[in-house]
Order: sequence, then structure tokens, then C-alpha cells
Amino acid sequence: MKNALVISGGGSKGAFSVGVVKDLMNIYQLDFDVLVGTSTGALIVPLAALGELEKLEQLYTSVTDEQILVKYNIGKRLNAHSIFTAGPLSDKIDALYTDDYFKRLQQSGKEVYLTTTCLQTEDLVVFTTAQNPVESSYYKVRKIVSPDQFRRAILASSSQPVFMPPVKVNKTVPGEAFPEHQFVDGGVREYAGLGIATDAGAQEIFTIIHSAQNIKQDHAEQTSLFGILEKAIAIFITDVGANDLYGPLHYNRGLSYISKVKAKMKSLGVNNADIEAYFNVDHVPGAYQNKEPLKIHLIQPQDDLGGGPGGLVFNPTEMKGMVLKGQLALQSYVAHLNKDEIDWV
Repeated sequence: MKNALVISGGGSKGAFSVGVVKDLMNIYQLDFDVLVGTSTGALIVPLAALGELEKLEQLYTSVTDEQILVKYNIGKRLNAHSIFTAGPLSDKIDALYTDDYFKRLQQSGKEVYLTTTCLQTEDLVVFTTAQNPVESSYYKVRKIVSPDQFRRAILASSSQPVFMPPVKVNKTVPGEAFPEHQFVDGGVREYAGLGIATDAGAQEIFTIIHSAQNIKQDHAEQTSLFGILEKAIAIFITDVGANDLYGPLHYNRGLSYISKVKAKMKSLGVNNADIEAYFNVDHVPGAYQNKEPLKIHLIQPQDDLGGGPGGLVFNPTEMKGMVLKGQLALQSYVAHLNKDEIDWV
């Protein structure tokens, strides 16, 4: 059975995921076959794939704003690609994800999926290390062919549009038809890639998202252009995240319902052949036929993690607190599980 790890966007809030992943792998000895990352999640999952947890924690508890972004006054950037530039982040990605690291990741057999959005085609484009990725009608799949493309895909997935510049992921790919196409944060189209993990064949999915369950309303008047932009993007991200979760969770509830109905029919004496005949309708083919319910684990903070709008404030002390909040959130989640149905606890 394939296990998947799915991590949403959130900038510095990714420290919460680091706390969750650290304990999932260290305490519960979990290993993941499929790893899907969006934005900050795209920075995390390649390190998690090879168990580089110390590097991961160091990255998310030591960096400062200056080590990720170069920030400018918005008034001086109206004709530029973005308000900020991301040279320091690009340098960190180059240092972490060397050619050797990419080679080891390929040899590991781990399927890493990095979500991006193409500005020219408006497609959700998923770059992957998987040898035989499944095609989808919802998103485009691109197999990563070089270490440089891999690093560019991570940077593109992490690049929040307007705040950070778009990235030409395929610029150095030989024979590329559109090398000048620009890619930005996959969260524009897909905040949490549950559906991608399902398409990859995962049957147990650990999903970590950084938006708070309890949304704290701020009644203060927004008086600056920058403040309004930050607030609007925060609202957009919350909405995209809710939609991304609704579909897969609703689908899984349908599968669970069918499974329980089948079990009840069997308890009433209906044999398996007849039960399957009732649920296989030839002229109405559907995604529910011959499917088993997925095991979906959703770990999410109760309250806002901080980190500023979009997680673009990198404060080491605050991020260390987020790591701890991730660990506590996982403990709380595990405490409420039905231990008879879970084999990893």
C-alpha cells in the first residue's frame, strides 16, 4: 500500500509541517512513497523524501527575511516582475538540492510532485521525479529531466506571484518548445495536492495544511495598498485551500458510505457476487466503482500560526514555536484516532 505525504503552501508557516513530519518519521517510523509539495511544501518534501530531517529543521528554524527575500518599497517596483526578489532563496535551493542530491532522489524511487502554475497557459503544472506519472485532465504533468529543472521547479512552486518573480522552469531543457514560459506558486491553482496523491496511487494520505481551523477576524480598516493586497491574497489562499480539500474528502465520504452499505448487505445475508453486481452499473461508469475508501489524515493548526500574510515573515524564534505546534497538533490528532483501525500508531 502506497503512503503519501501532502504539504500545502504557507511560507514560513511550513515550520509547522516540519514538526509534524519530524515526529511522523522519527516516532512512528513512517516512510512515504509519494510526496506532494506546494509552495513551502515544495521546499520540504524533497528533503523529507530522503529523511534529511535535521537539515529540514535547521532550514525552518534559522532563516531570516534577508536569507529568503530582498524586500523593496512597493512604489519602486510597479514596473517590475514582483515587489520582492528571491535571489537568497534561489541560492539556498541551489545549496540544498545539488546535482548529487537529485541523483540520490531519483535512485531512491520516491515519487516527488511539485505543483506550479503556468502564467502563459494558466495550467496547473506538476513537475515530478516519478518514472511513470499518471496523466490527468485536471493538471499537466512534466517529468523532471535534470537537476537544474528540479531546482527551478522548487523555486517556481515557492514563488508567490506579485510578491516574488516568476521562474522559467524549462529554460535549460533541451528541445523545450516553450522555454520562456513562466511559472509561479502552485497554490494559485492547488493549495493542497490531495488529488495528485490519489492519482499517484496512494491509499493512505497524510495531509498537512497551514491555514488555521479558527479564522480570526480583523475588524481594523485596511488603509494601505500593500495591506489590502496582502489581505486579499490571504483570503484567496483560504478559499483555494477549502476547495482543494472539499473534493477529495467528499469523494472519500462517498466511498466510505458505499463500503458500509456493502458491509450491511453482507450482514443481512447477501452474497459478495450479488453485492458487487448491484454496485457495478455498466451504462453509468463512475469513479466510485471498484474503489476502496482512502485513509486520509488531515493535520492542521487550530489557530493562526503567525509568520505574517502569506508566511513571508521569517522569524527564527516564531518558527521554532511553529515546529512545536506541529508536534503538538500531531499528538492531538493521534490521541483521537481509533487505534484498532490504524496500524502505524
